[in-house]
Amino acid sequence: MPKARSKKFKKRSFHGNRHRNSVPKNNVSTASATKFNTLESSDGLEYDFQELKGNRIIDIQTLLGVFSILSCPKCFATGLKLTEDSKEGLCSNFAIVCKCGFMAGFTSTPKENKKCSLNTLLVFGLRLMGRGFSAGMKLLCTLNLPYVCKKTFRIHELKLLEAVKYSCEENMKAASKEVQNLKKPTTCGVSVDGTWQRRGHMSLNGCVSVISIDTGKILDLEVMTQYCKMCEMNIKCDHECSNYKGSSGNMESVGAFRIFENP
Repeated sequence: MPKARSKKFKKRSFHGNRHRNSVPKNNVSTASATKFNTLESSDGLEYDFQELKGNRIIDIQTLLGVFSILSCPKCFATGLKLTEDSKEGLCSNFAIVCKCGFMAGFTSTPKENKKCSLNTLLVFGLRLMGRGFSAGMKLLCTLNLPYVCKKTFRIHELKLLEAVKYSCEENMKAASKEVQNLKKPTTCGVSVDGTWQRRGHMSLNGCVSVISIDTGKILDLEVMTQYCKMCEMNIKCDHECSNYKGSSGNMESVGAFRIFENP
């Protein structure tokens, strides 16, 4: 029988892999520790923080807590108050009032031409998703945010409609000039395509567009509709509505005829 080993060998310690760069445990630091070390090393220099932009949702109680940290503790305990003077949808006009007589006002979001752009962006986003006032009100009420009244919502819709019309006309003019510069003759190859608001050719609203084969850009379009809600509610319309009567599937051929019939 062989003798049992009486001598114990020491366990070998790991000194790193020659194929990998080993880092001692004492030198390992987290991202937060690295930031603090950077701030401590810069004496009196301006910190290179990332500039914050855009909109944020913040709770009022959290905002009051921030004011209590930044302001004088005595003033905040005795008479510093945050009041909401007025609000227009998602934009609120706040004021900081102190018992000593200090008062300063500010808005929750910046304004352009004395109008809150955030309300316009809200309406624009809802219309891009095919939603309207009711869907926006449900969303804002669920998030416990002030909602835009129906009259204000409609005003923003009309402003967006004017901007979209102007942008559409300018883009089609630029596209037609590009085709004219590309081809000196007056004739050019085009493709006609129709689209509907709903699938299955059962929509009351449709649009027919003429697309250039050379550039792939829209040169002209014809909007066709069989129904107008504003006319049904006896509201005066500034746009041409209910300009087609017939089947939805026939909108494409009729729209193409109207486009080529125009001078």
